[in-house]
Amino acid sequence: MTATAPAEVRAPGEDRVLVRPAVLLAGAVVVGILAMAALLWAGDGRPVPAIDGLPDAGLGTGWALPAARVLTDLAAVLTVGLLVLGAVLVPARDGELKGARLRFTRAARWSAVAWAGAALVQAVLTLSSVLAEPVGDVLEPALVWSFLVDIDVGRALLVQAILAALVAACAWWIRTTTGAALVALLAVAALVPPTLTAHSGGSEDHTVAVTSLMVHVIAMALWTGGVVALVLLGSADRKSFPVAVPRFSRLALWSAVAVAVSGVVSAAVRLETPSDLVSTSYGRIVVLKAVLITVLAGFGVWHRRRSLPRLSVDSGRRVFARVAAVEVLVMAATVGVAVALSRTPPPVPDDVGLESVGVARLLLGFDLPPPPTAAELLWGQARLDGFWLTVCVLLAALYVVGLRVLHRSGDRWPVGRTISWFGGVVLLVAATSSGLATYAHVTFSAHMVQHMLLSMIVPIFLVLGAPITLALRTLPRGSGQVGPREWLTAVVHSRYVAVISHPVVASVIFVAGFYVLYFSALFPWLMQSHWGHILMGVHFLLAGALFFWVMVGVDPGPRRPPYIARVGLMLIVMPLHSFFSIALMMTEAVLAESYYSLLGRPYATDLLADQHYGASLGWATGEIPIVIVMIALFVQWVRADDREARRTDRRQARAERTGAGADELADYNAYLGSLAERDRGR
Repeated sequence: MTATAPAEVRAPGEDRVLVRPAVLLAGAVVVGILAMAALLWAGDGRPVPAIDGLPDAGLGTGWALPAARVLTDLAAVLTVGLLVLGAVLVPARDGELKGARLRFTRAARWSAVAWAGAALVQAVLTLSSVLAEPVGDVLEPALVWSFLVDIDVGRALLVQAILAALVAACAWWIRTTTGAALVALLAVAALVPPTLTAHSGGSEDHTVAVTSLMVHVIAMALWTGGVVALVLLGSADRKSFPVAVPRFSRLALWSAVAVAVSGVVSAAVRLETPSDLVSTSYGRIVVLKAVLITVLAGFGVWHRRRSLPRLSVDSGRRVFARVAAVEVLVMAATVGVAVALSRTPPPVPDDVGLESVGVARLLLGFDLPPPPTAAELLWGQARLDGFWLTVCVLLAALYVVGLRVLHRSGDRWPVGRTISWFGGVVLLVAATSSGLATYAHVTFSAHMVQHMLLSMIVPIFLVLGAPITLALRTLPRGSGQVGPREWLTAVVHSRYVAVISHPVVASVIFVAGFYVLYFSALFPWLMQSHWGHILMGVHFLLAGALFFWVMVGVDPGPRRPPYIARVGLMLIVMPLHSFFSIALMMTEAVLAESYYSLLGRPYATDLLADQHYGASLGWATGEIPIVIVMIALFVQWVRADDREARRTDRRQARAERTGAGADELADYNAYLGSLAERDRGR
């Protein structure tokens, strides 16, 4: 007699919707606004009437503006979460979304519409606050338009509203996980513009503050939005829910770590001393936000230990949905706290004017460094760049995760590739966060050395690390599903990549970029902002990676030319860069002259001489990548010949053993014998 498990007994009405979406979302809005209002009322950010005789936007604008910000953030979070749900969380056969999975993913169109509308309302209220006039007095089309296109804050909100509206339009047509992923990337991009205008100008680390805020906002949106989307999915789709939750658990872990680290960095930039955490309103709100994030992390730990193992049964699904609903409300409160924090003056002031700092500080974001020496170029003036530090941490962390997966599966990975990858990451850190990177903003010669590292040295080591191969071997294989591995494969073998990775096209992109950038108005324009420097660095790195991927890459991709052709191409392309350096040495026009003149540096005062010196450094160091690439090509060529020889030997042995297939050695001996017979017959 066999015992059977008792069927789960359901109470009447248990099959009904576990969490009503409208109730949950309305509750989140109420909690977020109440949390924001309570903290502003109790702290230093509370709107107060202006002194008699001074212009005043009114308390209505003072309270409506942060409320609109809460609505904007909550709508953005919901949009990102719904799109991520359809992109990577729910199982979809052949990548096609159906049923509740499609319905909830397409619901992002409505949240995106709300997002765009709230951003525009926020823009109008911001204009009212800036001009210190009631909303009714600023609703002039010309005035509003001028604010939206000429002022940084207005322009950022306009760009966000446009991108959110584009997300809403694209969400109408989503039917596949790939489509959801592309629209999700667009939604994440829409989160970025407002973060670029919210920096601590009074701190020398304002670029770190901007990047940390950007990472914080994106990670928080993925984490919070994912939880909301899962709660909504769990109330309607019993089949895909047990698969979606474990997938989100991994994403939530990465997001939580990013939120915690970026939050600590952001607070450290804006607080002068640790005592500010308890002695200032800003610090106390930071502490409260940290507590809420810790509570959310505790929810995640509880889910991993308790609810995840029981998702396959309805009782486990109900427990997860109800606990996660409480988690959503805590997250909404966290959003409200974040808005209150943004409206509270930090101990380090946000706005520093020309009367307080010099022109160099306003242009560079930091004080003019002393004359360069070897020590200053290496570590003396080292200044962490938030953007590049984030990129380097991601590159290192993702590679480590891939190595860990391979190790667990018992597979081996060449040590040389690992050394090459992390060597490239270390060089990337040195090129972007050492004293050299600081002086790259100040002198053209240092800029050229950084240019050489980013375009001709770092990419070689990263390409030889074979990151695509590692990803393809470690990303999960979906049985009939479309996921990150399938997307990566599709991109690598796409027609677009086939075009840009053609040896001629890749060479043109690699070389022409130097001439177009430096001999046009692009260079002086990009030099005027930190993000312009980042764009140049990204271009150098990507163009170099593309070219050297064609030359010495070991990752799968479009068909590469023979080794002898690659050697010839290398000997043609690299002299073209040398010609570029020679052209710079011969020119008598100073590049970005107005920018360098405004810095007023007391050293390297002859701008043209410094430019010629930088060009000579570029010309002299141009041999280094040639040597590295030639060595790599020689090693790869020898190894390819060895592999071909082993394949030939295996075919020969198989032919001799079985008599099947071509016996190349016997055929060759027969051919030699026929020649000998012919000679004897003459």
